[in-house]
Amino acid sequence: MNQAFVDASWQEQSGPDGLARGVGGWGLVLLRPGTLPARFQGQLLAPDNNAAEVRAVLEAVRAAPAGEALTVHTDNQAVIASVGRGRGPALLDEDAREVHAEALARGVTLRVVYAPRTRRHMQSAHDLANDARRGTGAAGLLGVQSDVLIEQRPAQPEARVSLRRPGERITAHVPLDLSSDVPPSAQALLAAVGLALPGEALLIRRASRVAQALWQRPDRALRPAAQARLQGARRAADENGVQVEFLGTG
Repeated sequence: MNQAFVDASWQEQSGPDGLARGVGGWGLVLLRPGTLPARFQGQLLAPDNNAAEVRAVLEAVRAAPAGEALTVHTDNQAVIASVGRGRGPALLDEDAREVHAEALARGVTLRVVYAPRTRRHMQSAHDLANDARRGTGAAGLLGVQSDVLIEQRPAQPEARVSLRRPGERITAHVPLDLSSDVPPSAQALLAAVGLALPGEALLIRRASRVAQALWQRPDRALRPAAQARLQGARRAADENGVQVEFLGTG
């Protein structure tokens, strides 16, 4: 069975407008049978620590293999009540619903249980969360770099994207919209990045020069719709701690 150990860290801060707000961090250690532990972390704005804790559970559901059972270990009783039992604080209702909606969409059978901070993987999750909140977490956090190969020929309506990470290989056949404002090679790149897990570092091979340039500078796109799509993809990758590096061109 897949297991995730999650924790969060949160600190209240005052903004330049004098209003109090909080910055938090989440951390998780994902255990899958037959593979080494995978570690993820991220920073977020949150109203309180409990909200950051629920976000850690959400990220565990996103990182877990689709269509399989997942047991999430946490030391936060509000999370257990809200996500595990559906009877937590009202302020967490919306966040808990998001977790269950994500689990349903990915076919993940979710179970939330208590684990003390003293457990080894819980302590690791705690350290990851604290580092993320402080902004000292390493990009591509402790994860093994995943290799991505893009195979896309000019004027062809489909690209093939292959991603290889420890214990898993994914091949996606990506339909391309040749009439889109986003060039086909950039569409293939966006599909490749979309396969990444939170905190994953991607080494992408054979991305075209055009795709690389647009990823690094979305404002280079000629049309506003293309700029918006590329900027949205970059923003989502940054929020999930996904690193993209290029090796050669297609």
